Amino acid sequence: MNREIGSEFWLIEIPNDYAKGSPDWINMWGNSVLTSSGRGAISLMLKGIENNVISKTALLPAYICESIIMPFIKEGYVCYFYDVDNNLKPNTESINIFLKKKIGVFLHLGYFGFPTNINLRNYIIYLKKKGTIIVEDLTHTLFSKYERYIENDYYIASLRKWTGLPSGGFLASKHNNVQNHLDVQTGFSNIRERALLLKGDYIKFKKPKLKQKFLDMFDKAENILNDDVMSYLIDNVSHSLINELDTSELIKKRRKNFIFLSNTLKEVEGIKPVFKKIPDAICPLFFPVYIEKGRKKFKDFLISKSIYCPIHWSIPRQINISNYLLSKKIYNSILSIPCDQRYDVEDMRRIVDVINIYKETE
Repeated sequence: MNREIGSEFWLIEIPNDYAKGSPDWINMWGNSVLTSSGRGAISLMLKGIENNVISKTALLPAYICESIIMPFIKEGYVCYFYDVDNNLKPNTESINIFLKKKIGVFLHLGYFGFPTNINLRNYIIYLKKKGTIIVEDLTHTLFSKYERYIENDYYIASLRKWTGLPSGGFLASKHNNVQNHLDVQTGFSNIRERALLLKGDYIKFKKPKLKQKFLDMFDKAENILNDDVMSYLIDNVSHSLINELDTSELIKKRRKNFIFLSNTLKEVEGIKPVFKKIPDAICPLFFPVYIEKGRKKFKDFLISKSIYCPIHWSIPRQINISNYLLSKKIYNSILSIPCDQRYDVEDMRRIVDVINIYKETE
């Protein structure tokens, strides 16, 4: 069987000792609390600001994962959205129409490791002066080293996108204390831990029979998370794993893989890289591309060759996408090619070879 590329991470073993405290790459964002998920971090933030927020309204990007919207809905917020263009930059015209409203929370983010929210400075300063709470979602840009807005009141992130963790997210602030007295809820993390170890056995010992078992377990864990957006403490195993994470190796490998894909896919017809080059400060989450036509057929062909490229994301149910035509184009054509630290240039070469085979038979 071909070595699989993409999909969920895995674990070969779990740490014997449980770490305390947070690593420097989290502490740098200010006072922090480690949560079991990114959406749990949002819920914790919303609980913390409930007496200070000027309005129970939130302005979020229209190109977004539904899991970010859900905590706002659960806390009774009215959610507004601003459009995002094909460079993954906020469409500022679509923000203008909300500037006369009282906006309680403004959430922004850079996508796939890049500072795509760089054009928001004047808007963030304006909203901040009006009393809006400014939140940056760091999930995609956690290991990219560029200057952030000093006006940010809070940072939130999901950690599971970067390495094999049963659970993991955090809330941080350089200006505010964050509540860290959270309950432990291990149902979700225990199932994911078993699934990660099972996938580790599947990868290490090439046992195809294990595949459906760990896929079902990952689904079960995700369903638990979808049903409960409350804030819980990170589990002990994940806490230890993030303290052991070699971030310099993670950054180096991801950049090297991204650069290889960038150099070899830039001229392939029908595949348009979202980012043409990668600045020195950037650590990519994936290598995102636009598939101009036949995305499903292309994705299915890659799956048949054991290459799993996720789509970020399905259109959230809360968004009437016909009002956000720029974001709609992204949802309908983007595909994320894995370039993470599990893989090397040989794996990237295999991805390119498979893509070339597809293009020849198209």
